Formats: sequence, C-alpha cells, structure tokens
Amino acid sequence: MPHHCCVPHCTSNSAKTGKDVSFHTFPRDPVVSKKWIVAIRRDVGKDFRVNKETRVCSLHFEKSDYFPTTELHTRKVLRGGSCPSIFYWTKQTSARRALCRVVPKKRKVDTASLKVETLSATSRSPECEPASSLDEMPESNSSDDSLTQLEDAESPSKAELKQKNLSLLHLRSKEKFSILRFCNSDADIKFYTGFSSYSGLHNFFTFLQPACNFLYYIGTENTSQGTPYAMINKRGPTRSLSPMEELFVTLVRLRKNFPEKLIGDLYNLSEGHMSKILNTWIIFLSDRLGSLPIWPNREQVQKTMPQIFRQYYPTTRVIVDCTEIFIGHPSAAECQRETFSTYKHHNTAKGLIGIAPSGQITFISSLYAGRCSDKKIVRHCGILDLIEEGDGLMVDRGFDISPDLETRGAKLIMPSFLSGQNQFTTTQLVDSRNIATVRVHVERAVRKVKEFEILKSVPITLCPMLEKIWNVCGHLANFTGTLFNNPN
Repeated sequence: MPHHCCVPHCTSNSAKTGKDVSFHTFPRDPVVSKKWIVAIRRDVGKDFRVNKETRVCSLHFEKSDYFPTTELHTRKVLRGGSCPSIFYWTKQTSARRALCRVVPKKRKVDTASLKVETLSATSRSPECEPASSLDEMPESNSSDDSLTQLEDAESPSKAELKQKNLSLLHLRSKEKFSILRFCNSDADIKFYTGFSSYSGLHNFFTFLQPACNFLYYIGTENTSQGTPYAMINKRGPTRSLSPMEELFVTLVRLRKNFPEKLIGDLYNLSEGHMSKILNTWIIFLSDRLGSLPIWPNREQVQKTMPQIFRQYYPTTRVIVDCTEIFIGHPSAAECQRETFSTYKHHNTAKGLIGIAPSGQITFISSLYAGRCSDKKIVRHCGILDLIEEGDGLMVDRGFDISPDLETRGAKLIMPSFLSGQNQFTTTQLVDSRNIATVRVHVERAVRKVKEFEILKSVPITLCPMLEKIWNVCGHLANFTGTLFNNPN
C-alpha cells in the first residue's frame, strides 16, 4: 500500500517518488508528536487524525535530522526529537532573505535610494534598525556576519515558542465546543444546561465534589449494579475530559437531547466512550440528588406559603399532578398493552410530581406504565405516607382519594363535581376557580421538568435508563430557578 505525505500541498507518494524519498510515521512521544502537528500546520479533528498510516516525507527534514548512513545501511533514520521544518511556506521566507544577501562587494550606492530601501525593510520587520549613514556597501564577509547576528536576534527562544504554542492551544480550546468556550456567557450556559449562570453551575459542581472526581465509567449493562463511584483511586481508562466537562456534556445531553454520536464528535471521542461517560454521570446524579431530603416539614411549608394560599387554602401541604412521557413502541405485546395511554394515544411512562405552595418540587415518584390511573399512582408512589394529620392535599378531579386521606386525618382539596346537579352552586364555582388558579403552578413545575428535551420522546433503547433520567431532571428543576417571579 503506497504512503502519502500528510503535509498540506505536498504531493509525495511512495509509489512515484522511489527510494530517494522516505516516509516517516509520527513519534510515539506525545510531546514530539504535537510539535510535528503544529509544524505541518494541521489540526487534529474530523478531517485529520494521526494513526500508524499517517506519514511525513523526508523532503520536509534537514540532513542534520538523520543519523549518518553507510553503504551497508542506507535506510534513513531520524534522530530523537527531530521535527519537520522544510515547507513551501518556509522556502518563501528563505528566498526573501537570500535576496537581501546577494550584494556586490564595495559598490557605490545612491544614499537616497538606500534610505528608501531601508525604510521599506524596516516597515516589514520592526526589529531591523536602519544605519545612520552609509557611503559604501561593506564587504561580503562583514555583511554575512551582520546578517548572521541579525538572524540570531530574530530567532525566538525555545521558551518563547513553547509559550506561543500554549497560547495557541488555549485559543483553540476556546473555539471548540466546551465549558471553557461558554463560561463567560450566561445566556449560553442557560441554553445548554438550564442553569441561569456559570457561577450557579460551578456551585452545583462544587456540591457534587469530591465524589464526582472518583467516578469510573460503566456500560449500560452495568447500570443496575451498584454505584459508579467510590472514594478510591479512579478505576478504568484514563479520563478524556475533566469532571467539570463531563458534567457539562451530561447536562447538554439532558437539556438539548443531542445524540451521543454528535456529542462524541464534538469532543473527538467515539460514540461508545461518550455513552459510558453519560450513563455513568446520569446514575451518579440520580443517586446523589435522590438522597437529598426535598420533602419539607409543615413549619417550612407555612413559612414560605404565598399569600393566595394563606387566604384560601392555608392547610395545603402539597399539590400533585401526573405527567406522561412518550416512549418507543415495545416489541412485547404485554408491554404494548400496559404502556398504551388512551389519553395520549401513544405508549407512555407516567410519573407524579408534587410541589409545595411556594413552587419548590418536593416529591418525585417512580415511573409507572402509561395505562395506570392517577388514583392508582398516588396510592402506590408513597406520597400518602408523608401526609400528616391536618394537612391538605390539592389535586385535580382524577385523584378522588378522599377515603385514603380521611383515615390519616388529612383533607382533600379538589374541584367540585356536578354529582347529578344541573349546574354548580356559586360557592362551588368560586372554589373551583380558586383551586384552578393555584393549581396552575404544579403544571408549570411539570413543564419546567419537561424543558429537559430528553424527556420529550424516549427511544426504546433508552428506557432502561429512563427512571434515573426522570429522577435527575426532576431534581435539576429545583436547581435551575424558581417558578415565581413574585412569591406572593
């Protein structure tokens, strides 16, 4: 198989050039390999990747870059640390310098024309200073010495080159899709993550430490076995992204529902590796956030209760509502039947959200098949075990669970039914309107959770992770702002 030179505009081909031109693979040393990439002016990405077939031909190396050859051993071998330095763009620079060197010995020149030429050279190179007065050109030897000194002064030191390379890498990182690129724009942070500012996102990351620094990647088949983290040295492959970057891509996946393949391409990672990162973080966030005590006691609810609740429904402890998430069509007939929602005319998963009167999400249920009724879910999700005597539970008409609450000494707050009447009484009508006015906030909470676009329509391949995704999105809604601009 013929080798091709990867340097831009170089047409060297091992099938045509013969044995005079050799082709060299990139060094194994990542530092030297990076120098080669910078020297040949290529960017590693979708269009260029370094592998064992990537070659640079010998036309781009100096003779001093090779070990001496003998008659018996004619194969060209590069010295350690050698770097390609001969390119069409460097040849143009050398040609310009050569023009400056070719001058006759002891030739009288016109002083006025010399000043014009000196001024032109000075405008090209700020480091060159014109001579005060010249009546005669110096001999070639002294000219060569002066030019050599000038070239030495112009050539940057290794430290300066290293600093410039680091600056270039920093600028390139800002051009890539990363948290570093968006950290100075709160609008971009809100768009991609839901957090109102970078400082809020960073505070959330701080809250997750130090456990997030010890995550080890797991595959989808292991997501139900244990936790993906431990307070030990990180296991598995070396991290390709920093913990903060991994959190960012996970939030982007949840918030914007970017495909794993797309996110992997944005970071030059394979789809499989990116999938492991995302699954690991979703499980970690579900465990970490799920352990938070979000159910407030009665005193906390009363302290943060808005005025409209104090006026009409002062005993309200929680407002609940159910929502459905579209899922892919299951292959098993029994699963199709259990998940089919007659209300949505689609296969769905169903969950219950509870909020305090202040708008804070205080309860997130497990997910149930779309065929389950609201009444069945509220009885089995565990929220009734948290209700105390004297509490009020505000629901919609589909949650007629009065007997369950009466045994606990609690009250059901629900819009009235006609119950055989031709029309509502004035009291019933006013009460139903008041309930509808305050219940709208739980619907806003549900919409806030569903702003995480991954919940809009979940493919059947993602259903094993859906329970944890639902739990994470529900808790993240509490971190991404309140429901009320004015609590009253």
